[in-house]
Amino acid sequence: MRGHKKAATGPAPRRTVGVRELKAQAARIVRSVRETRASYVVTHRGRPVGVLLPIDAVAAESPDDDAAWTTFLEAGRRLQQTIRPGTSVVKLLSDSRR
Repeated sequence: MRGHKKAATGPAPRRTVGVRELKAQAARIVRSVRETRASYVVTHRGRPVGVLLPIDAVAAESPDDDAAWTTFLEAGRRLQQTIRPGTSVVKLLSDSRR
């Protein structure tokens, strides 16, 4: 089928996108999240301000916004378990950009 891409099976690398680029390329970036399961750290003036993550397939089947928030919160809890107490998440994101 022309123009159809098979979804990636593993997680894609995390990328960084500035607010201006996100505004200009929103459709392309969201397509990348959907099709390749890419995740993005959104920056404003070079500083991390947010994260754009794919929703698990189970949550994506439900149009319920609560399911999306639940998935988001669960991802945050899993991430929190990997960070040592007292570690700055902003510093971790900054270091990951280097």
